[in-house]
Amino acid sequence: MDPLEILRKRLEELRSQINTKRSRATEILGMKTEDLTDALMTEASNLRKELAADQSRAADIEAQIKDEEAEAARREARQAAQVEHGSVPTPEARGVGGARVTKEERTYTRDKTARGETSFFADAYRSQFMGDQAAAQRLARHGQEQAVEGEDVSARATTTGSFAGLVPPQYLVDLYAPIQRNGAPMANLLDSLPLPPTGMTVSIPRATTGAAVAAQATENSALQNTDEVWADLQVPVRTIGGQQDVSRQSLERGTPGIDLIVFRDLAAAYYAELDRQIIAGSGASGQMLGITQTVGIYQASAYTAAATAQTFYVKGAGVLAAVAGAGTEIVPKFWLMHPRRWYWLTAQVDSQGRPLATPLATGPGNAMAVNTYPGGTSADGGQQPPMPVGIYHGLPVYLDANVPTSVGTGPEDLAIAGDPSKGYLWEDNNGVPRQLKFEQTLGQNLTVKLVLFNYAAFTAGRYPAAFGVAGGNSGAGFGQVAPTF
Repeated sequence: MDPLEILRKRLEELRSQINTKRSRATEILGMKTEDLTDALMTEASNLRKELAADQSRAADIEAQIKDEEAEAARREARQAAQVEHGSVPTPEARGVGGARVTKEERTYTRDKTARGETSFFADAYRSQFMGDQAAAQRLARHGQEQAVEGEDVSARATTTGSFAGLVPPQYLVDLYAPIQRNGAPMANLLDSLPLPPTGMTVSIPRATTGAAVAAQATENSALQNTDEVWADLQVPVRTIGGQQDVSRQSLERGTPGIDLIVFRDLAAAYYAELDRQIIAGSGASGQMLGITQTVGIYQASAYTAAATAQTFYVKGAGVLAAVAGAGTEIVPKFWLMHPRRWYWLTAQVDSQGRPLATPLATGPGNAMAVNTYPGGTSADGGQQPPMPVGIYHGLPVYLDANVPTSVGTGPEDLAIAGDPSKGYLWEDNNGVPRQLKFEQTLGQNLTVKLVLFNYAAFTAGRYPAAFGVAGGNSGAGFGQVAPTF
């Protein structure tokens, strides 16, 4: 068995272990509050730690597999080139002179960047703004390496404000894109679908009139006859980018490690914006139409005073009742809250000063909520779907700092519940931002803006009733306003 097969087998075994542990953790967190013992919560906590460690090992193995696959592709490319030029050595001649083929290192690597030998961002800047031919040659070689290893990005009709650009090195994508995606909990709750290779619109069917059945009134009488009516839902493909200001000095002087720092910040900005638009995108000015802006989602009735634990609980029940009653295939499966709303809830106490949202399962069986992960966030552990921090109305609660907090005249934050299988997200490049461009701004400050972007489309419009919201429609000072701790 060659090294690549060994790595793949090891990764397959590790993924199987991860799935088993994740299923067990999900099973525990989905239990009724009265059934959650301390032993079970301790088991869930241990599983969470083990999952984080296993996923880190899996990421390392995946990186090794990609290195091995890239090396195999390079060998094949070299052999093809030798055949094309008629210079394929015979088996007898390959050993003459003691020459042998060794692994050819890529132009841009993590080690080279850390040592200050090469910098993708510095070369891109020098090539574009300084006419550096050596930098341009390194970028061209980098492009050839990506073509050999299948890392090209798709071409898509777009405006001049978002033209296709350079593709960052694979090691940066492998290092930081999966990590930074943990900052997009709502996006991670959805199943990501691949975008079609071309076009700026995704079309999906939507039934506007469904089939109907009824009892036959009498023998030989006509049966119910209702024709289904379908229409196409047009979902625009959007360009989403993160940007970062970098000093010219850092790029021109080739500060060691600048690539790692810049790409990490860019990826974080990209995923935060993707997540924000899925939640509350306006549908205008190039934004996706988010869940909270989609016509037809359920909106809980307005508060008549600042939210209390009781009124918040009642509004939540109303949201779940509406979503659960929307259709036989629609089942509410999650709560999404801003951290300030969840920790406000965990701060609520009864007349004796006891918490209404009990930490773990140590409280009474009639607790309003269970805080299964005290002090945690949904980004912990690198899981997808993200890590729930508690249970509310029997459903897992996910924290997302991208949930808006200044909606309406309250102004209020929102609490969102729904069925994630009824939201549709399409992404290019498996959801990894892979295209880069430079814009020289603030020239008087010697500042250059780097933009990392990707293409995505989202809609909750096929089944809008699968989502509901509490908050955002109350009077000034009422409802889910900023809490005081």
